[in-house]
Amino acid sequence: MPNSARMADPTLLVDSDVLIDFFRGSPQAADWLSANRNEMIGIPVIILMELLQGARSAAEQASIRERLETCSVQHLETGDSQRALEWFVAYRLSHGTGIMDCLIAAIAARLSVPFYTFNVRHFGPIAGVDARQPYERPEATTK
Repeated sequence: MPNSARMADPTLLVDSDVLIDFFRGSPQAADWLSANRNEMIGIPVIILMELLQGARSAAEQASIRERLETCSVQHLETGDSQRALEWFVAYRLSHGTGIMDCLIAAIAARLSVPFYTFNVRHFGPIAGVDARQPYERPEATTK
């Protein structure tokens, strides 16, 4: 299971899209994760739950948990939901920023670490969130 205890504060956070690419065998995702192997990778708890929700069996859930065991799970803390609500009201209509995006952004902003995602547009207007695209995807996988 990903370590929810404080093994070390994360130096970056990753979105589910990056991890799904990796699980599906993307060389770009594998290279990017390898290049960041000395970083403490954090996963917002919401993303872990999203990945587990996509599992079709207990064995797949166990595999996901095992593959992410070196990552630090980052939980929501006091104040995160209030900040997320403010951002949701401010950016849902103008930027398509969703509920989950706002909750994830609250964790990223609180930790002040880069958040790697392919949905940079959804996080762009949120002050304090350093959303970055981790790598270029091949044209065939972006459609």
